[in-house]
Amino acid sequence: MSSSAPSRRGGTALEMALLLLLVVIAIVVAEGIGIRSLPITSSMTITVLPLVFAVLLTMILGIPAWRKGILRRVYSARNVGFSGAFLIIIMLPLMARYGADVAPRLGEIVSIGWVFLLQELGNLGTVVLGLPVALMLGLRRHAIGSTLGLGREGELAYISEKYTLNSDPGRGVLSMYLMGTLFGALFFSVVAPILLGTGLDVRALAIASGMGSASMMTASSSTLAAQVPQLQDTIVSYAAASQLLTSFIGTYTMVFLAVPLQRALYNLFMRGKDRLPASGMATTAHPANSVTGGRSVPTASELFAPHRYTMFMGVLLLSLVLVLFTQQMKLWVNPGSTPITLLTLGGLVALWLFALLGIVVGDLMTLSRVPLLRDFPVLGWVSLVSLAGCLAWGGFVDAIGGVDFLSLTTPILAFAGVSVADRLVDLSKTSWKIAITAVFVFLGTYVGSALLAQFGLSVAGS
Repeated sequence: MSSSAPSRRGGTALEMALLLLLVVIAIVVAEGIGIRSLPITSSMTITVLPLVFAVLLTMILGIPAWRKGILRRVYSARNVGFSGAFLIIIMLPLMARYGADVAPRLGEIVSIGWVFLLQELGNLGTVVLGLPVALMLGLRRHAIGSTLGLGREGELAYISEKYTLNSDPGRGVLSMYLMGTLFGALFFSVVAPILLGTGLDVRALAIASGMGSASMMTASSSTLAAQVPQLQDTIVSYAAASQLLTSFIGTYTMVFLAVPLQRALYNLFMRGKDRLPASGMATTAHPANSVTGGRSVPTASELFAPHRYTMFMGVLLLSLVLVLFTQQMKLWVNPGSTPITLLTLGGLVALWLFALLGIVVGDLMTLSRVPLLRDFPVLGWVSLVSLAGCLAWGGFVDAIGGVDFLSLTTPILAFAGVSVADRLVDLSKTSWKIAITAVFVFLGTYVGSALLAQFGLSVAGS
């Protein structure tokens, strides 16, 4: 018994070391390739960022049929589980960076705040554009789950409570969740510059990037920032502000606007062949219940256990060390990129602090009886804590500005590729009809939001 325990610990340490080695290799390869521009037409260019190469590499190497030899240890169940469970923690420094980017432009954002509210209606584009396509393909009630939104946690919770995940709508939302998890970031990193080439205002596209998914928002806004580097700060701050707003009111937009609209359109298109009842609307579920299968919210003693915070602090430190390595890798490839100075190190410390404080605030709010506070994601709390800190002292803004923005994204997407490795098998079970529907759902929310934001900006004279 005693001899097997050290052996297990040694095996765990080896597997974790192999995972980190894979992430480092992915960063080296992705940053070595660098930013690549692919001209589509004389006026339209797609910019492919290192984050795309990072996620593609770790996804491709994770294909189950290829997991032989050392790759079997790299993509062990423990490593894939770690990447999935802690991806949100690894992402928190980026969320803190978004808060710091919003702070200097808060007055400008507030002055056109109604534009951000208006573009929220664009999220109904998932229903307006996606539902007719899904029904034409013959999806029927699978379309209810697959077109209510981007298939993120809010839609999972709603469909789970109203229909259960074993129903046709449940299978539809799970399939959309899978498509978004695997390909959402890649999709928006390609579509964003294409739409920019059509003449849409880059600020409108930045506002539309805050669609409720941190990875999709990051891919879209990062690509736009690379396309229009002189407006990088504006793009990132607008996307972050929009993301925060979506986090606050996205669930209510879904329940009170998207659900009734979807019901009306479904009944109209089905012409009596099937009908959704108007009664029985589900109440909003806590996101934790959609993951835990209905278990109660954790107690205060569970939330604030010392070992839990020790783990969070360690993972945050790991994330920032990889960011620092990525920034150095960028310097080796392009000496003209953001230099590493004492200000950079101070910025990394500030990001670590804001991320940790955001976790604490999020845990405290989990105990709240106010649904809006209880259900608000930790990603949003980290951004708000960072925003408050940067408004209180401008030195935080200067320090965090010394951390290269794109260097924060590549490690995240490398871990994301590992986290979805086991879901690649499930993709083969997903109907091609869902894949086509996903394209129109993604386009519906992004294009709809961008058009409304463009209209709002033109009315505001901005």
